[in-house]
Amino acid sequence: MTASVKDVAAVAGVSSSTVSNYLNHPHMLGEATRKRVRAAIEQLRFVPNESARQLRAGSSKALALILLDAWLPYFNELSRGVEEVTREGGWSLFFSNSNRDGEQELRNIEMFEKHRAQGIIISPLGDVTPRLEQLADRGIRSVTVGPAHDSTKVASVLFDDRGGARLAGAHLVGLGRRRIAFIGDPQSVVQVAERLAGLQDAVADSGAQVWVIPTKGLSIADGLSAAETVLARPVEERPDAVFAGNDMVAIGVLTQLLRHGVSVPEHIALVGFDDVEQASQTVVPLTSVRQPGYELGRAAGALLLQQLADPTAPLPATQEFPATLVVRESTVRA
Repeated sequence: MTASVKDVAAVAGVSSSTVSNYLNHPHMLGEATRKRVRAAIEQLRFVPNESARQLRAGSSKALALILLDAWLPYFNELSRGVEEVTREGGWSLFFSNSNRDGEQELRNIEMFEKHRAQGIIISPLGDVTPRLEQLADRGIRSVTVGPAHDSTKVASVLFDDRGGARLAGAHLVGLGRRRIAFIGDPQSVVQVAERLAGLQDAVADSGAQVWVIPTKGLSIADGLSAAETVLARPVEERPDAVFAGNDMVAIGVLTQLLRHGVSVPEHIALVGFDDVEQASQTVVPLTSVRQPGYELGRAAGALLLQQLADPTAPLPATQEFPATLVVRESTVRA
């Protein structure tokens, strides 16, 4: 049976309010009393109910991280960066996954509001800025990672998805590729839509054509399935390049193409997005647009802590991260 404050008080020979003071205001007690309460806590293996204490106080040391798709490696890196910074600052961090579902995203925000999280970092699926501005009016600070909308109440860490895609498109066009398939989910995920737009920017005056193959998600399985659409075309009508919405899709495409004897990059050049660790470990190392998830996470965590340290200060300036293209053997043989 779990020990209570009353149990600790009985063993220590003090009142329950004295135990409460020990937990919340130890400076109010003498050294002898603190020793008695501490000994009783150790004897009973008492664990304070932090949630109940925070509810009574009306505040917490809890922060929330809402991920667009927690199962993707990029978000592992983003989470690691956020967690390191917030832990260093003495905060607890709780995670939730929107799973590319707009309604779930809003439910996650509501859940953390109810649990009195003091701040939220979110990689959004849609435009959640109006909802986050409502939270700001109640003292709950937030930071968006990725696409952002102008706001005087919500801080942002930006990555140039469209610019990164322009780099990928220009690279493929520069290699002489003219039939480029884009594989991803631009209808549901605004970041992927930006990547498609960047590719279209890059090929606009080149004479190259872009063929969109939509996917339901952004996993390896989605890439495997989409590659079947490529392979179903006659050889002479297949794309000579594929730009995938992320590295997981690209890895699925690569795997399926190689299984069917399609040479990469000789027959089809392939570019991914994010440059996660697995991109350099595939059978044919993957050219990818690098999105520094860990650094983005640390920047977002620091922006949130900056707001919490001085809620009356002006909103911190938006931090922007440029894209870089990492060229490997899936487009250019060594």
